[in-house]
Amino acid sequence: YQRRVRGSVDNSSLLTASVDGTARLWRCDQGTCIRTISSSHSLTAVRFQPMNNNVCVAGDEEGVLRGYNLSTGKPLSGARERVSNSLTCLEFGPNSSILWASNNKGQIFSVSANMLTCQLKKLKCTSIPGGGSVVSLTVRAGHPSPLLLASSTSDLIFMFNIDKDVLLLVRKCSAKLNGLPIRSVFCPIATAQRGAFIVSGCADGSVLVFDMEKGKAVNKLQGHSCPVYGVCLSYDESLLVSSDSSGTVIVWQKR
Repeated sequence: YQRRVRGSVDNSSLLTASVDGTARLWRCDQGTCIRTISSSHSLTAVRFQPMNNNVCVAGDEEGVLRGYNLSTGKPLSGARERVSNSLTCLEFGPNSSILWASNNKGQIFSVSANMLTCQLKKLKCTSIPGGGSVVSLTVRAGHPSPLLLASSTSDLIFMFNIDKDVLLLVRKCSAKLNGLPIRSVFCPIATAQRGAFIVSGCADGSVLVFDMEKGKAVNKLQGHSCPVYGVCLSYDESLLVSSDSSGTVIVWQKR
């Protein structure tokens, strides 16, 4: 089965990472697989290079990051770095020179990702309070510094300021995640205009909107009957999409 699905910047392609040790590149308009990348270990995370959709980075259950050329499906020379434990999420910083990689032990690593040579180098490690597996990472521009959002199976959601290759904890809040791989995302427009707002799924079937400056939920959407694993906002935040463990997808419209 597929562990991660990521879209390209221009929305023309999808990348999937699978337990069978493959990453696959798909054309969205045709629904066809146009490239398969093979690894000797189960792949647990994958990410397009934001500045170059011909390059991706994949992480595996052994804690190894590797860069690939999507035109050939081959590993890039020098683009390999062992991080630690099974990797769970990958997210590039705003300028694409730093890759943030999390694992199943509650750690988030900053990794230098050279855009010209594609070389990877582990820099710093941040351990989140409470431990647990990190199940989602999201980076957003913020003032005075970029922000990183991390959800963990310890029923906590964390917001960090990004200072170059270091994370500084700003706020954390509790959510009913029950140890499940439930993801959270920033509301980019609301965050830019009025502070830090996020959306998260919950184990009780609800969708919560949090004001991270206050560290509490300010809205609750109900419609699912089982744990909500995934949430996603449209570019203008007029639509919110949530998906649950039964396969049900709900589209919510902003009033």
